[in-house]
Amino acid sequence: MSFYSLIIGDTLDNLFSKYAWRFLLLTVGIFFLLDFILAFLKEFEDLSDFYTIDKIFLFLSYSSLEALFDIFPLSAIVSTIICMGAISDSGELIAARVSGKRLSMIIVALLKPVFLGMIAMLISWQFFIPNLNEAANKFKFESSKNLTDVKEQWVFKNDRFSKVTDTGSSKEVKIYDLDKNGDVGSIVLSKNLVIADDEWLVKEVNDYKDNISKSDFVWEDAPKLAMDFYNKSFKDMSLTENYHYWQSVNEVADRNKIGYEFWKKLLEPISLICLIIFALGISLRAIGRDKSLDRFVLGILIAFGFNLLIKIFGNVSLILGWSAFWGILLSSLLLLYFGIRIIRRV
Repeated sequence: MSFYSLIIGDTLDNLFSKYAWRFLLLTVGIFFLLDFILAFLKEFEDLSDFYTIDKIFLFLSYSSLEALFDIFPLSAIVSTIICMGAISDSGELIAARVSGKRLSMIIVALLKPVFLGMIAMLISWQFFIPNLNEAANKFKFESSKNLTDVKEQWVFKNDRFSKVTDTGSSKEVKIYDLDKNGDVGSIVLSKNLVIADDEWLVKEVNDYKDNISKSDFVWEDAPKLAMDFYNKSFKDMSLTENYHYWQSVNEVADRNKIGYEFWKKLLEPISLICLIIFALGISLRAIGRDKSLDRFVLGILIAFGFNLLIKIFGNVSLILGWSAFWGILLSSLLLLYFGIRIIRRV
């Protein structure tokens, strides 16, 4: 069989893929609606004279793409299991296999929508979601802030930790310079910080330890404050930003933990495909014994079980100093191996 025929498929493959699209879109829609309601209730707790109902809806619209792809893996697992159960109950699965269609090709047809969705998810994480999250958090900050509030943010660059405080009328900064051993060498406090592009003009400077006035200075190529005191988390970064941030961390423990999160995000398409094949194997065996099995609950249980497995492998790899890449990949391939073995016995 050629690669072209594998991708395009015949009439029966396209029919099964069409079923898979319907169930996937329906499941994503249901989970997205539930997630939106829960997110709205959570944001409703921050309701104020500044952060009103209409602004909550606007904030959630900015965050909707991230929410959509956060629920996609669970939706893909549940919808694929339900779809396989549906074509099995209708007799189409048996008819296709009697006509000579291999079960593996039926599974490939069901996985096509998931594969395309995972490609879209990776592209979105690289190009769209970070910008939308940045806009969402900036919008929420500007919508909910009271100018009498004090906002703080920690940033690090060039062996300097800086704590920037926004009092509303001015910005203050406390800069910790680290020596070559990583210990705090000096601490300066500025009551008047002016930020212009990539430069900080640090004025009204005092030595924090000795309480001695010091000259104003300019910090060229200073760290960028994340959206005016919106702290940009690892999750909000693009894949390339994740990688560069991971490579810039020197502390071994933090580096391994960040590396685990990076590979978990990058390998998610492979992990999800392996998980679905395993889940289909379990569901096919269950369907053969008991058609009354709740496939929806089965999908959710398998999804949570897989997340637990990934966390266990991840923590073990962190403790033993193994590569997070191999920890996540091997756990996925392990599921794939058992899934294929189960399917071959169906």
